[in-house]
Amino acid sequence: MADAIIDTQEEQPQLHGLALFATTLAVMLAMMLEMLDMTVVNVAMPHMMGSLGATSDQIIWILTSYMVASAVVMPLTGYLAGKLGRRRLLLTAITGFVLASAACGAAQTLTEMVGFRLIQGAMGATLAPLSQAVMMTIFSKKNRGSAMGIWGLGMMVVPVLGPTVGGYLTDALNWRWVFYINVPLGILALLLASAYVPDSPKRPQRTDWLGLGLLVTAIGSLQLVLDLGNAHSWFDSPLIQALVAAALVAGIAFIYRCWGRPGAIVNLTVYKDRNFASSSILVVSFAIAMFGIMTLLPLMLGSVMRYPAEVVGEVMAPRGLAMGVMMLLVGRYVGKFDPRGMMLAGVIILAGGTYVYSLFPANVSPGWVVIPGALQGIGMSLFFLPSSMLAYETMPRHLTEAAAGLYGLMRTIGGSIGVAVIGLLLARRNEYHWQALSPHVTPYDPNVHAWLDAQGITLDTPGVGARLFGQVMQQAQLLAFGDMFALVAGLVVLLAPLVFILRRTHHKPDETLAPAE
Repeated sequence: MADAIIDTQEEQPQLHGLALFATTLAVMLAMMLEMLDMTVVNVAMPHMMGSLGATSDQIIWILTSYMVASAVVMPLTGYLAGKLGRRRLLLTAITGFVLASAACGAAQTLTEMVGFRLIQGAMGATLAPLSQAVMMTIFSKKNRGSAMGIWGLGMMVVPVLGPTVGGYLTDALNWRWVFYINVPLGILALLLASAYVPDSPKRPQRTDWLGLGLLVTAIGSLQLVLDLGNAHSWFDSPLIQALVAAALVAGIAFIYRCWGRPGAIVNLTVYKDRNFASSSILVVSFAIAMFGIMTLLPLMLGSVMRYPAEVVGEVMAPRGLAMGVMMLLVGRYVGKFDPRGMMLAGVIILAGGTYVYSLFPANVSPGWVVIPGALQGIGMSLFFLPSSMLAYETMPRHLTEAAAGLYGLMRTIGGSIGVAVIGLLLARRNEYHWQALSPHVTPYDPNVHAWLDAQGITLDTPGVGARLFGQVMQQAQLLAFGDMFALVAGLVVLLAPLVFILRRTHHKPDETLAPAE
């Protein structure tokens, strides 16, 4: 403990002026490029299928390979930063990410694309944790809230903008520019990082190869389960069963080997810190809700309410705008109020904005969709930024990179769980409502005749059967989406009691953080 306290008191000097601006720009550019690539590719995938000769089942590996590689490497951030030093690791990661992006843009086959996406995901995995660690270091304590506001702006808003950016690049140029755009921006980040980003002391250690193998097996298998589960009917598939078994066995063995072990490949002792452990639980739950919302809303607007693609983008934009503005405001004032109060307000606003979507009819106007979306953006910002700051409030300085890597992994796994579980439950609720509604569509049901009269048609009108089928299907889908939004809102509400597990310590404006007693 004494060594830890001494380490936290050896805070690196804060930067000022041009050096502070250039360092911030470098790490933010690097992080934003990596976060953008998680969602920017989605809209370009239909165009890739023809160019790469891939089927709809095969093309999903372009996303899966990136997510698996990123999830496996992210918790190694602390180990790699100790081995190479923070600055060298950052430069290596940016260089590898830029080269892999260029290779993805030039890929001619699906095999090449998947291989290059694996490299891109592995190289980009450390960029978000490193950017957070650097921002926590170069800003003084009194300005750290603003720093995290800037960081949170990139972390939260960029993935929301990904589909819009991807659609524009694909339509205006072609799908390869989804990857090529990373090259000039990445080179700028590399030049700035090499000139201005400060280094951290190296902490050489022997590589625990067995621990590394267990980590790769556990995280890789879990991510594959979450990415492929829906496509393979979950536990009806022998592949999914085998992956779940591998994840459980390797995960338990990894924790047993690395917990409290000197020189472990991942420092799990960070979870002894109450704030960090509690924040990790919160960020998993928050990511499930956030990515669930991001999955549900565009699907509902497009498939049920039948908005054109451009209208979907327009009504979702205010959420990103509200999120961006609030990130900067929360970052500026988070040090003046109890962050837990902000988080509780965020829970209430986010849950309310989400629940409203469960009440919408199929013919709701776009204007009504904008309001709860903006509320969601405000709620997400009020929750995410204070929770990210409190996660490190009592963390020893020398564990920042290790903690940031694990925190990022929890966010990634939570997001994958959200997408997978929401997709599964949505399909099942849709089937349930279809089976509940369809028996009532008979020539003897007065509601059927009321609908026919409203449409100005009769049972003898050509094509009436298909129109009735479409109407029932639309209503079943609408009810299923309503169930999912209500479920997500309930999950958000459950976060409220957990907020008060977090501990707020009080420091003078520039006092170095010390570990909790």
